[in-house]
Amino acid sequence: MTLPIFLIGPRGCGKTTIGHALARARHYQFTDTDHALQEREQRTVATIVEQEGWARFRELESEALKAATRPETVVATGGGIILAEVNRQFMRENGVVIYLQVPVRR
Repeated sequence: MTLPIFLIGPRGCGKTTIGHALARARHYQFTDTDHALQEREQRTVATIVEQEGWARFRELESEALKAATRPETVVATGGGIILAEVNRQFMRENGVVIYLQVPVRR
């Protein structure tokens, strides 16, 4: 069994773009936790936050992370998924974590 790969980093750093390319190169599946969460909830992140608040969104985000965790899968995580220690620990214990960093433009 091959461990999943979790891509973490700030919003807009390329997690989804790089995730698709990495999944193709390794012959893995690809999933994006924000996309999966929105599909499951049939609402956008903005709508979920507006209707239920950030705390509930973060709970749903944690559920989406666990649901996406499968062998031979590249998982692009939401930019804020690392805010919860439980998510950081889950990723460390269940896969390979790659932090994508982009230079700050001035």
